[in-house]
Amino acid sequence: MAEAADLERARELVTRSSEVLSGTPVIKGTRVPVYNVAASVAAGFSTEQILEDYPILDAEQVRLAAIYAEANPPPAAGWVALQPPEGMVLVSRRTVPRP
Repeated sequence: MAEAADLERARELVTRSSEVLSGTPVIKGTRVPVYNVAASVAAGFSTEQILEDYPILDAEQVRLAAIYAEANPPPAAGWVALQPPEGMVLVSRRTVPRP
């Protein structure tokens, strides 16, 4: 029963509008694409690392983004599975400052 409630909360967390990132599903109140957050979770980044990259989010939003993405895989043909390739090793956490 808790899983169903989490999925419902995850669906309520996500919105899409043609006026925000061309309709890409984002976390409500932000311009953060839900699939980007979910991909970070799937790649093994810790919640703390993800929150450093997306300080507008909280830990619960990160958790629910992963649940949403698992239940609603991206429809675009260009998307790859959310699991990182076997043997992948993170060698850098390079970030680019915004102007």
